[in-house]
Amino acid sequence: MSHVASRRLSASRIFARLLIIAGCLALTVLLVFHQQVPDVAGLGLVIDNLAPWLGLGVPVLLLLALAARGRGTFLMLLVPAVAWALIFGPMVVPAPAREPVQGLKVATQNVHERQVDSAARSLAQAGAEVIALQELGAGQDAEVSRTLASSHPYHFSVSTVGVWSKYPISRAEPLDLGLDWDRALRLDVETAAGPVRLYTVHAASARPTGHGDRDMMLRNLAGYVQQDPSPRIVAAGDFNATSTDRHFAPVSGQLELVRYSRWGLALTWPRQPFPVLGIDHVLVRGVEPAGLERVEAGDSDHLGLVSTLDVSAP
Repeated sequence: MSHVASRRLSASRIFARLLIIAGCLALTVLLVFHQQVPDVAGLGLVIDNLAPWLGLGVPVLLLLALAARGRGTFLMLLVPAVAWALIFGPMVVPAPAREPVQGLKVATQNVHERQVDSAARSLAQAGAEVIALQELGAGQDAEVSRTLASSHPYHFSVSTVGVWSKYPISRAEPLDLGLDWDRALRLDVETAAGPVRLYTVHAASARPTGHGDRDMMLRNLAGYVQQDPSPRIVAAGDFNATSTDRHFAPVSGQLELVRYSRWGLALTWPRQPFPVLGIDHVLVRGVEPAGLERVEAGDSDHLGLVSTLDVSAP
């Protein structure tokens, strides 16, 4: 090989290494400050909700570093890797499971107007004592009530959301959360340990072309919870926002997110070919989480969630 060719190869490798180092720094900044990315043309929405997946950039940069053969590039890879581990690592570690003193199992699923009776039956068979369903079609609440008549006789629904319970329900009311129609409700479930205030929400859709209605609903829900004097609060439903979405912060600032009981993220949508986003959640205040599982129920494009909660006196 000539000296000229050797110099060109060396220069190209140096340039590649510099690009990899720049990529490591850019990825680290994006991981740490993804919620500060301007939401122009929906960019902030996309990056926020896909933030945990940004970690896939590390193995891509690793392959490039192997090709560039630079020790410094390998060391730089530690920067985004450590940043991802510190920010998102706790989310993928299983939450400690424990036996509740006074247990209550609450399930939630966006049934997408599909096989609602089958979905409700599956959630009940999973042990759920309170079942919250979203995106019910016209008349489907009656269908679910017939399916759960013997096991969950207490029921309240409004518009596309409904709750079925083994325990008596009181103080039930619809919530519009700023929309012109009701897509949420709240009620008290009268458990043996005392009443538990339950909020169920089907947040408006969030798309890069617009998510103002969803953001408004989440803000208003947070406002209701902030002013709610109930000692035990559970919020369950389809929030159309992942836990890393900047507009989910008002809700997660008021309530504790119930973490997944297995390795990985509690991704719930889309069900096929595989879940990418965790937009369905169970959150609590004055209640201790004791477990969270994903459930395949019905034929919805969402997976269901079944949470085990300790509702003993706070």
